[in-house]
Amino acid sequence: MKRWILVGEIIIIGILITLILLDFTGVGRKNRKQLSEIDHASQLTPGGEVVTPGNDDLIYHKVGNELVPPTPTPTPTPIPPTPTPTLSPEQRVIQDAIDSAFAYTIPEGIAFADVTDYLSIRKEPDGNSVRLGLMNPGDSCIVQSVGDGWAYVKSGAVKGYCKAEFLILGEDAVAYAKEHVVYTANIIGNVNVRSEPTTQEDNIISALEVGAVVTAKTPAVRSKDDPTTPLFVEVELKDGRTGYIASNKADITYSWPAGRAIDDRKEQ
Repeated sequence: MKRWILVGEIIIIGILITLILLDFTGVGRKNRKQLSEIDHASQLTPGGEVVTPGNDDLIYHKVGNELVPPTPTPTPTPIPPTPTPTLSPEQRVIQDAIDSAFAYTIPEGIAFADVTDYLSIRKEPDGNSVRLGLMNPGDSCIVQSVGDGWAYVKSGAVKGYCKAEFLILGEDAVAYAKEHVVYTANIIGNVNVRSEPTTQEDNIISALEVGAVVTAKTPAVRSKDDPTTPLFVEVELKDGRTGYIASNKADITYSWPAGRAIDDRKEQ
């Protein structure tokens, strides 16, 4: 009998030693390490998941006797900024000429006639008052005040009142001004007008003398064949033809069409 008791004690001791060895050298030690890495998490969900305290997104899944860490969220690769294109010396000359010659400033209080025929400018804010001027569709004016449905404006050389409801005002007027600015080439030196931006061909279609005024259509462009020649500006002649003149022969100005004065005693 004593012998069987002794055998049983030996078996129990062997089992305890085996469990202790497994705990410190195998799975138990590995699980303790994983739990340490997740800050000794103690919250175990019914599904066998361990949640790190204070961070619900970091969940360790229990697979068998092991804790499997969550798959890390990949860090998005930052998109590099689009590089600013580097201009060649020739392109820089052209760009500087465009910026200088075709710069403009939109006047404060600018407005435009939003009508299909014309807008009367009257002496007083009254529909029966004498008309001092007219603005065609798209003509510009500077609004100095608005009250009781009337705007006191200056359009060209005319000052007076017009109905505010027929004006494009505020930010809408600024946007309209940007789209409808008119550039003018004021000729400061006798110059040939050419069909192409080059002096290397017999392409003269007209000539302009000092004091002439034409519409400037396209800002500075280089010569078609000879980059050593002056920049050219595309212009529109009085007869509707277009051509190119040397930019150093013209001063470029800008404006918007304005109203004209009239002298009558009739009602609109």
